[in-house]
Amino acid sequence: MIASGSSNGIVRFWDIQGNLIGQPFPAQKAGVTSISFSPDGQTIATATLDGAFILWNLQGQKLLTIEKFGATINSVSFSPDGQTIATGSLDGTVKLWSQEGQELQILRGGNREITSISFSPDGKILATASRDLTVRLWNVEDYNSKTQTLFGHEAAVDSVSFSPDGNLIASASFDGTVKLWKRDGRLVRTLEGHQGAVISLSFSPDEKFLASAGRDGTVKLWKLDGTLVKTLEGNQNSVISFSFSPDGKFLASASLDGTIRLWSLDGQLIKTIYAYKGDVYSVSFSPDGKTLAIAGRYRSVKFWDVKTGVEIRTLLGYDNTPQGYYYDNWVDSISFSPEGKTLATADRYGTVKLWDVKTGMEIRTLLGHSGAVTSLSFSPDGTILASGISDGTVKLWSKDGKVLQTLQSSGAAINSVSFSPDGKTLATASQDKTVILWNIDLALSSLDELLRRGCNWAGDYLKNNPNVSERDRTLCEGIN
Repeated sequence: MIASGSSNGIVRFWDIQGNLIGQPFPAQKAGVTSISFSPDGQTIATATLDGAFILWNLQGQKLLTIEKFGATINSVSFSPDGQTIATGSLDGTVKLWSQEGQELQILRGGNREITSISFSPDGKILATASRDLTVRLWNVEDYNSKTQTLFGHEAAVDSVSFSPDGNLIASASFDGTVKLWKRDGRLVRTLEGHQGAVISLSFSPDEKFLASAGRDGTVKLWKLDGTLVKTLEGNQNSVISFSFSPDGKFLASASLDGTIRLWSLDGQLIKTIYAYKGDVYSVSFSPDGKTLAIAGRYRSVKFWDVKTGVEIRTLLGYDNTPQGYYYDNWVDSISFSPEGKTLATADRYGTVKLWDVKTGMEIRTLLGHSGAVTSLSFSPDGTILASGISDGTVKLWSKDGKVLQTLQSSGAAINSVSFSPDGKTLATASQDKTVILWNIDLALSSLDELLRRGCNWAGDYLKNNPNVSERDRTLCEGIN
């Protein structure tokens, strides 16, 4: 399934053949800027231009709405364990939220727009990209410690992504290049070939390919040694988002011409989906590959069933319409949690929302960004969501909506955030041409936070396991 969101606030679901699943549903009252599935595929987070984000279940029910950002959210992402949501905003901040909507942390690394955020697969590092031309890596356990800032791009860094094994970080820039970095910040190589800005990139699940998309309307597939394998052409406008299917066999690309295109990795165009009359800003496969979510200018997030080709539903941001909820702003970034149960969405006004993927209900809205959230990324265990913000900060959120930490970068806007596969490192890319690596563990090392995270993991076990003593069943009471 593929999820897409557009600038009119509409969210749609698609199957892999390009058929619409269910009915579209508006996700927020503003354009959808970002969309993300939770790791378990059951929750969707959407973000919008008006600085709000919403959590939904797969039935289109709103689980949570956060509307305190005040600036466009460019990116939203679940941590790999699905417990934390990160949002990146136009004001340069990254905020971390719990799934209950509590602000956990505000990350400030500069004063420029956050364009992208990404958790490492192990959830220990949050990467943010910014318009200050940098990528920053944040330690999820100690966000006050910037472990690495990556310099080398000559223009704003718009996207950042970890390889599945967490050993490589890719950054895409308006300078037309893609750079590959070691986790310790060493530059491996620079990929050149796009005729203009590169604004989105992703590793294939098997780590054989890196895909990059640009304003020249093409998607390029690269081997990691820098060899250009294939150029996918056919879009009439910039390709600004794409997503590999979890099995690595397909690639979905979203374009400003309002289309979603499904490709095989040998470059064959499988299907063109005319999703919207306007811009599509974000597209994402659910973790099980059965749902496609799309978001963009038309103020909603839509879900499509990949197998049947039936549109499942449209997420609407507010319940004052017969259809349900309605966005009034663009959704710039979407991210599924690793287990696929939650979708995070972010918009240009700093709002990140978490959604229950199964029901479509909003779980909560994460508020607190002072600018647009440009990128979202869940940590690999799904417990942390990183958000990259246009003011250069990155926020780390727990799934209950608490801010775990706010990372301060150089002040340039964050374009992209990405966790390493082990979750220990967060990479951030920004408009100051830098990539920063952050150590995740140190920022979350306080006793209270360790207790909270431990009880999130073990609480149900303690309550329900018949082999646990009655005294031990109450160990986590009062810890949240």
